[in-house]
Amino acid sequence: MLYRSLGLCLLGLVITTQAVAQVPRFSLAEKRWLEEHRYLNVGVVEMTPPILYFETAQPKGLAADYLRALASELGLQLNLVQYPDQPALLQALHEREIDLIGAAISTSPSSNELHFSRPYLNLPAALFAMGKVADRGLTALDGLEVSVVAGGVWEAGLPHLMPTLNIMAFNSLEQALRAVVDDRAQAFLGNVASVDHLVDTSGRYAGLEEMMRLDLTVDVALATLSTEPVLLSLLQKGLDRLGEEDMREIWFNWQGVEAPVERDSTILSVVIWGLLLALWSALLIWVVRRQSNRKLEHHRFKTRRSIKRLRRRENLLKQKLMALKHKTKRYRYRTKELRNQIDFMNHILPTASWSWDPVLNTCRWDDVMFDLTGRERGTFTPSPKAVLNLIDEQDRSQVAMLFDDQFRDEIRITYRILLPDGSEKRLLDYSHYVIDGEDESGKRVGICWDVDGYFNQIVQHQASAEDNTSSASEKLGRVTE
Repeated sequence: MLYRSLGLCLLGLVITTQAVAQVPRFSLAEKRWLEEHRYLNVGVVEMTPPILYFETAQPKGLAADYLRALASELGLQLNLVQYPDQPALLQALHEREIDLIGAAISTSPSSNELHFSRPYLNLPAALFAMGKVADRGLTALDGLEVSVVAGGVWEAGLPHLMPTLNIMAFNSLEQALRAVVDDRAQAFLGNVASVDHLVDTSGRYAGLEEMMRLDLTVDVALATLSTEPVLLSLLQKGLDRLGEEDMREIWFNWQGVEAPVERDSTILSVVIWGLLLALWSALLIWVVRRQSNRKLEHHRFKTRRSIKRLRRRENLLKQKLMALKHKTKRYRYRTKELRNQIDFMNHILPTASWSWDPVLNTCRWDDVMFDLTGRERGTFTPSPKAVLNLIDEQDRSQVAMLFDDQFRDEIRITYRILLPDGSEKRLLDYSHYVIDGEDESGKRVGICWDVDGYFNQIVQHQASAEDNTSSASEKLGRVTE
């Protein structure tokens, strides 16, 4: 038991160490992509410092530092290309002038063809005001002016977040903050990092205070076309590979910018987590073993009882299976007999089909229908009026129901039809109304059988029965005399 517990402790320590130190690995497709591409054009649009800005045509800011660290991690050379606005940047990406967008606000409207990485910058947003307004709270701004940077995410999002506030858009962050200091606007809405950096580096805007930090962030991410999944996966893995030293160099070199919480990856924390995991494993094993020893005999008893029950059910199912086999055999014979009967009926009673369209008021017959009525295709055009002229006068009233659009029930009738030689033939017709569309329009379709021979047999049988009855009466009368 002692050796087993010690082994579990060591196993927990190894697992925890590997989990903390694990980094994403590149797939074969990603490795081939890296071998084929060494230079990437990255499109960017200037933002407020310290996110991304340009000095003497050189990119600076947090986003630029992240891109340089990413290029070093992936072994790539990134060429940052500046564009005047977001539409020009998106057009350049679609025209393949650039390979990716280096700093995209993932909360802004974008094309469905873009795929974003997980944000590498999460900058909190807040309202800033002068001291006399900042102490009064958010209700003091109802119906008043709030300044924002033109073209930013807050200019379009503020009316939806706070509809009671009026927007004043300015071309730069300095102008927006100066409007608050000069009392032309009562507050400014923007990210905390840009405001703190500008206030600390310029030394101006005295009296400007953070009024309220909102539960919103400016999320900056990488963006590629949806047709480049390998590139997006590589970029995300490169961001995940950035270590603590890289994060410290990026964040702690910017004055007045809040640094993220450092990730604790020291040896002491690894050892502590390993020991806790080992202790938890040992406790769990002890509890499981205690419970298993106490309930093992109970499970064995239940298992033996379940086996007996299953055997009884198995025998019962075997009996039912044999009964089903006998029934299936009988049904197969019955189905075969019915199929033979149907084939025989189709042989002696040819089936004809027809249809009537109430919208076009036209009828359509198949070849068998023409044969049953003694008409030839091309010389006779079926229509409701022409068909009724072929029906015996005593049967026309019930046949006329077939061509009544208001009557949509199933119809089964027998009628006599006049043949070209002047004789009559009796037909059995069965039809129903079929709805085609949502407007309840449709067609009446039906099938016919030639039952003239069947009716003749019945008439002959009745006549012979009457003759036999009359002859028997005559014989009985003679015997009586």
